[in-house]
Amino acid sequence: MGVMQLKVINSFLAKTVLDDDVIGLTPLKAGRYPIKAIEDEQYEVVKSKARICYLTSHELEQVIKSRDAVIINV
Repeated sequence: MGVMQLKVINSFLAKTVLDDDVIGLTPLKAGRYPIKAIEDEQYEVVKSKARICYLTSHELEQVIKSRDAVIINV
């Protein structure tokens, strides 16, 4: 199986960990990002080397239903 990527079509906000372990939001702009399932129905999206975002299964389902993003295998 190939690597999964999240192809963002319309920008949306995703959770991220800011300085001092504070949970914040960061925009995921149009583009492709590596995505992988982690624990407890959470997904990790690598926005950049310095920033990792997190989506729950429900949030991921919502952005796919709204056609803001799709999952692709590369």
